[in-house]
Amino acid sequence: MALTILPAATFAQYPTITREAQAKIDSMQAAWTAHSDSAWAVAFPIVKQEAMEGRPYVPWASRPYDLRQAKIPAFPGAEGGGMFTFGGRGGKVLTVTNLNDAGPGSFRWACEQGGARIIVFNVSGNIVLKTPIIVRAPYITIAGQTAPGEGVMISGESFQVDTHDVIVRHMRFRRGNTHVWYREDSF
Repeated sequence: MALTILPAATFAQYPTITREAQAKIDSMQAAWTAHSDSAWAVAFPIVKQEAMEGRPYVPWASRPYDLRQAKIPAFPGAEGGGMFTFGGRGGKVLTVTNLNDAGPGSFRWACEQGGARIIVFNVSGNIVLKTPIIVRAPYITIAGQTAPGEGVMISGESFQVDTHDVIVRHMRFRRGNTHVWYREDSF
């Protein structure tokens, strides 16, 4: 007796997104993009100035060898494709002094600045994002190990990187609520 196995079509169990839900996420993403564009408009002249001073901005880079490489590792023990990234080396030091979502001294404020920068922390705890942080200005080091106590956790919304020469160390990222119409990851 022969057994015949016929393939069956299967479909993922992903819910249908209603027009109202799609309109809501489109509106939210437009607001997030507008905020990111306004922060970038302030940061970009600084990025251009630093590019003329030897820190090139390479928005089309997709591989490590598309970028300038440092002669020493990004940090002790660095390995892999980004091991010779510059990060914020030699840039200004910005200190996160509160756990607020936005405003001076916040993590968002530090991430949205232009120019080479090293972000350090004078606080520890959970930073709950109400909207995504989109890092667009290159040459940034986020030194989570500088936070006192239990360190820093970013939750609620996504942390997005849309640039090069980024170092993120000793940080925790957790996604908050997810909705059928918006399922981004935490980082």
